[in-house]
Amino acid sequence: MPINLTLADDNFADLVSQASAAIRSGGIAILAAEHGYLYLCDAFNNDRIARIHALRGDAPFTAAQVMIGDAKVLKGLTTDFDSDLQTLTDRFWPGLLSLQLTPQGSLNWDLGDKGELDSIVVRVPARDLLREVVSATGPVAVASVSRAGERVTRELSEISSVAPDIAITVDEGALPEGPASTLLGRRQGRGPLSILREGAISRAELAELVPTIGA
Repeated sequence: MPINLTLADDNFADLVSQASAAIRSGGIAILAAEHGYLYLCDAFNNDRIARIHALRGDAPFTAAQVMIGDAKVLKGLTTDFDSDLQTLTDRFWPGLLSLQLTPQGSLNWDLGDKGELDSIVVRVPARDLLREVVSATGPVAVASVSRAGERVTRELSEISSVAPDIAITVDEGALPEGPASTLLGRRQGRGPLSILREGAISRAELAELVPTIGA
């Protein structure tokens, strides 16, 4: 059964320790992101990633997203993190900027697509507890605790029941409503950066730093 904890003023460090230990030992955690609760597990634990997709009822070949604690990690994960992306992550990470990048071919993982997409979507979260946990564990695979196609879950009380094989949940109360992250990438992995989904960060904000960015 899950360990159910609640964030308080005096237990932040303890929750980081417990949640990161659960993930490192092969468990699935439920933690808050900026605007919704997420499942997360070690990004290299293919069995746990498959379990997350099963809990959500995802369609086959759906890829989980990846969260990291710092942009420096991307140099070991991806092949196309360049100076333009460094400029943007320096400004907007941690935060609601997601990047679609090409993973290193040597990585032994399956985010749910069996590697067929040849890309990952990655970001550094702004939520303090989540970011500290990810910094402690290394890359994690994440997906909303909501069933596929349903609205974002902003309170843990909205979940009718937590699966018994979830290792730990951390309740941060009701989360604010807010926009999705802005997603950037290169079409077919080549050419200038394009905005694949405009969300919390506008094209105008991005173009101030990288004028060649496309819509």
